[in-house]
Amino acid sequence: MSILVTNIQRFSLHDGPGIRTTVFLKGCSLRCPWCSNPENLRAHPEPYEKDGVRGTYGRFYTASALLRELVKDKPYYKGKTENWNIKTAEEIGLLPGGVTFSGGECLLQMKERIPVCEALHDEHIHIAAETCLFVPPQLLEDAISRIDLFYCDVKILDEAACERTERGSLPLFLSNFDRLLSSGRPVIIRIPVIGTYTDTPENRKAVRELLGKYRDRILKIELIKEHSLGESKYRSLGMQPDYHGVGDSLMETYRDELSDLQIPAEICRI
Repeated sequence: MSILVTNIQRFSLHDGPGIRTTVFLKGCSLRCPWCSNPENLRAHPEPYEKDGVRGTYGRFYTASALLRELVKDKPYYKGKTENWNIKTAEEIGLLPGGVTFSGGECLLQMKERIPVCEALHDEHIHIAAETCLFVPPQLLEDAISRIDLFYCDVKILDEAACERTERGSLPLFLSNFDRLLSSGRPVIIRIPVIGTYTDTPENRKAVRELLGKYRDRILKIELIKEHSLGESKYRSLGMQPDYHGVGDSLMETYRDELSDLQIPAEICRI
């Protein structure tokens, strides 16, 4: 089985604990207008032109070829604990580096990646995944048994707006969210704070209520401030992003609104 990869980014410091090798997988179940990785939306290779240079987003790897690329960085994946099933935010820094699967929606290719994950664990390499959870439940089950740390996006929690804006099914997300948070796996919540989409008082309240139900099962909350780093990639594909921007004061307000959940929360400006 082939795995469609857009990029393998080495020495990543923002995609999990320690030094990571981040694998960006192509294909996503959502179509968020603010996505910072538009080259990963469609599940097939795409031609692009950027700064006068033409190329293709997306390359197929076999499981064995991808594994060879990932184990090259094993000497850098050092940590301070052998217990990967951590329970507190303070323990995140003790975890080793390792491999992070991102996207797009990396769980859509979970079945194809099972041999890779099992081989990485044979090498004692820590695995993280960044997911929005809009995937068939069986793929989530495959991931829960093979991923050591989850970064889970929480975006729009109004059913009609979720379907209209992201083309996603909110009931599917909520069901998968409950399954993941009930699994005992370490989970970090990432909240993209996006102008006019996820930053409204109503959506912030809904997010707070959802996270409050699982407060004892969440390691940490990361509030991700909207940015325009994907703009050049949109242009390379002949597309136009929909960025509105959010202010620093709103980010502070949002963090304050979450403070009574007693979950460590930080503002991230990636």
